[in-house]
Amino acid sequence: MAAALAFGVAWLLVPAGTTSLRRLGGTPDPGARVPGKLLVTCASGFLAWQLLRAEGPRVLILGFGAAAVTAVTQRLVGGWRLRQARSRRQAACVEWCDALAAELDGGLPAVTALERSCASWPELSGVVAAARLGDDVGAALRRSAQLPGAEGLRAAAASWDVAARSGAALSVVLTKVASGLRSDEEARAEVVAALGPPRATAKMLAALPLFGIGLGFSMGANPLSFLLHTGAGVVCLAVGTALALLGVWWVERLASAAEI
Repeated sequence: MAAALAFGVAWLLVPAGTTSLRRLGGTPDPGARVPGKLLVTCASGFLAWQLLRAEGPRVLILGFGAAAVTAVTQRLVGGWRLRQARSRRQAACVEWCDALAAELDGGLPAVTALERSCASWPELSGVVAAARLGDDVGAALRRSAQLPGAEGLRAAAASWDVAARSGAALSVVLTKVASGLRSDEEARAEVVAALGPPRATAKMLAALPLFGIGLGFSMGANPLSFLLHTGAGVVCLAVGTALALLGVWWVERLASAAEI
C-alpha cells in the first residue's frame, strides 16, 4: 500500500511526458490527463487516510519519501537527456555549417546546397521548405535556433542575410562561423569535463548510505528493522533522504548554471 501511495504522489509531482507527441509532431492536450490525475489524487488521499488510521504517520513518511526519490530521479534523468540532446545539436550545427560551405564551394546553387546539407538534420526541414518557396531563409534559421543547443544557427542566419543583401561569398562566412562554433564546442567540452567529478561525487555521496546499510547486514545487524519499524529510525531515514536529495539537486543546479 505504501508503494501505491508513493506512485500516486509521484504521478502528481512528475510532469506529464510529451516527448512522444513532440516526436510525432502533435500537440499535447493540457487537459488530457486531468481525469486520470484527479482519480489518482482521490485514490491516494483515501489510501493515505486509511494508512494513517491503521499504521500511523510512519507509512506516510515512507510513501512520500519514495515519491520524492522517484521525482528527483526522473528529473535527473530528464536533465541528462536534455544535455545529451543539446550536445548533439551543438555538434550538428558545426557539421551543418561545414557541409553547406562545402556544397557551395562545389558550385551548387544555394537552394540545392541547403537541401543536401540539411538532409541529415530533419529538424531543419522548415529551413529547406522556406528556401524552396523563396521565403526568408534567415528567419527560418532563427526559428530553428530556438531549439536547445541550436543557438549557433543564429550566426548562420546572420551570414545568410548578409550574403543575400551584399552578394558576399556565403561559403567563406560559413567557414568562419563553423570555426567559431567549433571553438565554443571545445570550451563547452572542457567545462563539462570539469563538472563531471562534482556531479559524480554528489551522486556517490547520496548513494553512500545504501553501502552503510549493506555493511550493517554484513556485520550481522539489521539496519532496515531500525529504519522502518521505529519512530527514531523513520525520522533518521526521512531526514537523511531529504538531505541526500537536496545535495544532489543543489549540485546539479550549480553545475547547470556553470555550463555554457
